[in-house]
Parts: sequence; C-alpha cells; structure tokens
Amino acid sequence: MHDESRYPDPYTFLPERFLDDDGSFKHNECENIVFGFGRRICVGRHFADTSIWSVIAKVLAAFTILKPLDENGAEIPVEPKFSSGPAIHPLPFRCRIVPRFERMDEKKLEELIIAGST
Repeated sequence: MHDESRYPDPYTFLPERFLDDDGSFKHNECENIVFGFGRRICVGRHFADTSIWSVIAKVLAAFTILKPLDENGAEIPVEPKFSSGPAIHPLPFRCRIVPRFERMDEKKLEELIIAGST
C-alpha cells in the first residue's frame, strides 16, 4: 500500500488517486488487503464494509464536519497525521461537527438516526 511506483507520494492523504478521470472508482486489487487472503480471509469482511459505509453515510447526512476555529474565529488548517505500526490509523485531530439542519436538537437527531436504521 506504500509502493511509490503505484502510489506516488504514498504518505500524503490523496483520496482522488483512487478515482478515474470520470470520477468513478479505479479497480484496486489491494483494496481488501486488511481482511487477509485465501482460506483465512475474514468471514465478516462484507458486514464490516457495509457497517462502516452505513455509519459514515448517516454521519454525513446529519452533520457537516468543518475545520476548527482559533480564538479569532479563523479556520485552523488540519494536517493529517497517522500512527505507525501494523494497524495504521489517523491520530486524533480537532474539528467542528455541526448539525446540517437548523433547530436540530437531540430528540430530532435521534429520530433521524432511528428512521435511517429501518
């Protein structure tokens, strides 16, 4: 996943590298490398993919995720940083999570999430 001949500048966050010119996803034979190979491939890989997709879709439907603000109200740039080791993941970062809808309180948000689950 960090082969510079396949992925120029592999340590930079560039999700567009996985898109074709028309915006569709490029086929990538390494896309499911995290689930293992052959006889020992994870039996729950489809459930995991679907669950993650569902959670991300619900969060993005209900909230806008924005850059954090400094004490003067100016946006602070976010510089992605990642852990090292066998399970690489993003390190914690500051952001603002704002409801997409005006007058969205906890009760209405809960109703929206439950309605999306059925």
